[in-house]
Amino acid sequence: MPVLAGHMGIVGCCFAVTTVIFESVLIWRAHRGRFISRFPLFYSYIIYVLCCSSAVYAVYWIWPGEYASAYWFYFLICILAEFAVLLEISDHIFQPYPAVRHLGRALTILISFTFALVYILPAILQSHEPSSALLGFALRASATKAVILGVLVFTAHRFSLRLGKNVAGLMLGFSICLGVNVANFAAAGNFGQALYARVLWVMSPLAYTICLLVWTIALWELAPMPRTDSVRPAAGGNSEALTLELARFNSALSRFLRR
Repeated sequence: MPVLAGHMGIVGCCFAVTTVIFESVLIWRAHRGRFISRFPLFYSYIIYVLCCSSAVYAVYWIWPGEYASAYWFYFLICILAEFAVLLEISDHIFQPYPAVRHLGRALTILISFTFALVYILPAILQSHEPSSALLGFALRASATKAVILGVLVFTAHRFSLRLGKNVAGLMLGFSICLGVNVANFAAAGNFGQALYARVLWVMSPLAYTICLLVWTIALWELAPMPRTDSVRPAAGGNSEALTLELARFNSALSRFLRR
């Protein structure tokens, strides 16, 4: 993400150049390997961030007086666009089970919408200061994504679903970014922007840069999702039973949806 107006400086410019390089390499590598279509939501998000952040940086240098408005508009849209990464992860976790995959996507959207109504929206409506409202929105949106990601991780572990290098990398990178952002925005709310502003607008770009590094490594080569019949029984001996349970649920759900 771009840093706040007035805090670009050398550090901000370094983050800007680094993130643009990582995003460009991600898109270039996927295009060369012809697997953009395998992760359409994720790469749509990366293309959006690359194009819009480049436009915001151009505004900073050409029309500096308009940079703050352009930044905050991009910042808000970007927070919402990040939910596309969760949908991509959900789709790939349940890829072997089409009916469950559609249900997982629907549940992800439903959880996001529910949290937006009861958890994120009040942060905007109850705050009288625009800056506090934006920080509250960012904090609650990041916490919502962390909850959804945690549910996906738990589900994958519960049913012993093998994720593969690509999806595991998506989850790892996103979890790092979300974890840092939740702690960062919470600290900004507790300590105040006057005290924490310089740290706030360094930690978030740093977390996103690390996230991009993890994504670049994980998605350098396309690694197909492991087959469900290749899952080895866990130490408790119930992995195979859970996999069969999920397969039966997928079949039952498919029959229900065809009615």
